[in-house]
Amino acid sequence: MSKYLPPEIITQILLRLPIKSLLQCTSICKSWNSLIKHTRFINNHLNLNLDKTSNSPLLLLRHCPKDPTRELYSLHLENGSFQEHSKPELPVQSLNECFRIVGSCNGLILLSDDYFTDYNMFVLWNPSIRKFITLAKPHVPKSPHSVYGFGFDSKKNDYKIVRLVYLRQNEGQACPKIELYSLNSGSWKSITSAAPSYQIAQNFRAQVFVNGAVHWVASCKKGNCFRNVVLSFDMSNETFQEIELPEDLACELPTKYMPISAAGKSICVKHFDQNRHTMWVMREYGVVESWEKQVSIDVHVTPNFTPNFRVLQVLGCRKNNGEFLLERYDHGRKIGELVSHDPKKNTNEFLGIHTDPGYSCIVYYMESLVLLNKTS
Repeated sequence: MSKYLPPEIITQILLRLPIKSLLQCTSICKSWNSLIKHTRFINNHLNLNLDKTSNSPLLLLRHCPKDPTRELYSLHLENGSFQEHSKPELPVQSLNECFRIVGSCNGLILLSDDYFTDYNMFVLWNPSIRKFITLAKPHVPKSPHSVYGFGFDSKKNDYKIVRLVYLRQNEGQACPKIELYSLNSGSWKSITSAAPSYQIAQNFRAQVFVNGAVHWVASCKKGNCFRNVVLSFDMSNETFQEIELPEDLACELPTKYMPISAAGKSICVKHFDQNRHTMWVMREYGVVESWEKQVSIDVHVTPNFTPNFRVLQVLGCRKNNGEFLLERYDHGRKIGELVSHDPKKNTNEFLGIHTDPGYSCIVYYMESLVLLNKTS
């Protein structure tokens, strides 16, 4: 084909090929290998696929079918049947029971090996090209209370990790040391001068990358009361901002479990207690008045669940059909199950996936070539 078509036409054809085909094309000739692994080609391919993926995203599921020492990953189509797309194999073994999935961005998954210990190992993994790199260790000492965020700096074309380490606490006030990792430089730097006054509790440390910033739920003691907010960190400007929560969530005790996740191009916050799981979605990003309670589930009296079942967690919301992915527990068989809950019809569809209770995790994912030009 190179004899009959100019290079720019060949490039445009290759840019429109799926990941699997492009990986095969790297073996055809040296010129194609160099082209496909070039940073400019990887970025152009990513940008061409961003719009397509936003309408038909993939969901990456991590579950442990029998015990937490055997973690399985699978990619699923965001369609009514939750159809399995592929089963990427985790390329590195956790030193704990399993990895913590910190976040997903442009085809990269950040894994942290600190689920039950303070071991500081970070792994960047691209399942679609079966490539990973182990990152340099942070400078700040280990701490039982560390929080991470992962995202993309579009100004510098760089993937970054922000790490907040709480070495001490004083009457509810946060005193974090903050480090920032850059994939371009391959190193960590201190940005403690930018530390916010908010504390991200252990049970709040779920994060999500939306609109160029990482987001967590954080709290601050004001007088005799705690106040919760969404704390964001802009990956390009390297600055912190805050977004107000609806009053029902803002006044909750910091001991409550309130993970944050993506809702399209905005954010949602899930609130779990012993009796009820609720989910609030910010319909318009940054507009406080647009917070809306979209689901409220009684964990003991969920429609169409037999008495043997109990809802363990709301894993996330589905973009294409408005349903919610739940993990429920079967008391009789002592096993977890994944179901899709339709709040309008009050129906639940078992997705055919069993798991060790409490270890399931779902993040949105898009295939990309990112890391293809990096050495492990």
